[in-house]
Amino acid sequence: MQKAWILRYGELGLKSRVVRRQFQRALSNNMESLAVNAGISLVQDRIKSMEVVTSGGEKDAVDDLLSHVLGVVAVDPANVIAETISPGVVAKAILDADPRFGEKRTFGVRTKRVGPKGDYKSQQYSSEIGSAMCNLDGSLSVNLTKPDIWVRLVLEPEKVWLLGDRIVSAGGLPPGVQGDVLCRVVDEKTMLSAFLIMRRGSRLVPVEGCDDDLLAILKKWDPFLGRRSIVKNPSGEKRWRHPWGVVGLSSEEGEKLVKRRETDIKTVPLSTLEPLCGWIDSEIEDLSKHIREPSIHPCMPNLEAWVS
Repeated sequence: MQKAWILRYGELGLKSRVVRRQFQRALSNNMESLAVNAGISLVQDRIKSMEVVTSGGEKDAVDDLLSHVLGVVAVDPANVIAETISPGVVAKAILDADPRFGEKRTFGVRTKRVGPKGDYKSQQYSSEIGSAMCNLDGSLSVNLTKPDIWVRLVLEPEKVWLLGDRIVSAGGLPPGVQGDVLCRVVDEKTMLSAFLIMRRGSRLVPVEGCDDDLLAILKKWDPFLGRRSIVKNPSGEKRWRHPWGVVGLSSEEGEKLVKRRETDIKTVPLSTLEPLCGWIDSEIEDLSKHIREPSIHPCMPNLEAWVS
């Protein structure tokens, strides 16, 4: 049976239309390659304004895969709860799927409308659904501040989606959209530093002396790890793009590895990147857990605490 997940973007949505398309294309390519490497079949689609992924694979495996996609802030498992928008039918379908039916509990309803404007506004529809659910199950009571259950719905003109428990991902930008960075990953801290740079959209290019086991962890986030970027000069000639920074090695070491052309008129010195500067031990420990099991360990209790 095919299951669906709705992808939630963060800062990708702030980019201009042209840049956003470029970034989404990179994200899509990364996600597709991660799925191929994991042996999972994914189908990407767009429904109205929603980016939707469907798969017949095992749910836990797909959850873990999607939580590794950089550029995605969160993932909402979803299924079509009703092929009609009738509040009574939808409310009954929601309660039929609730294992706690008949128990005393509080709830709230949140609705997001997509597509053309229909008969209901979002708040109005949430109110109608809540009222119908209370009529069908007298043990329910409404609490819009801190309920036991949030019923999250996506309202289309002719059907309704019910969203499951949200999976928090790492956010950031898809690797490869912000140039290349040389890295030497030899221990836990250099791996975590490299990950934070990768999360900001840079593609890591490992140099000699890296730990293969640690690189394997990073490759679960970027299937194209080590592939250098190609750019075109004004005459249309393709060439390797020069790295702009280094992690885990000095800028002097990096300069020796960068082959600059004599024809390069303008060159920029390599930047030495230390993204873990200022992090306390508990934050580093949380990041270490997240990078290995992102679907179990969210990146941070507060996503905004991450360095951007």
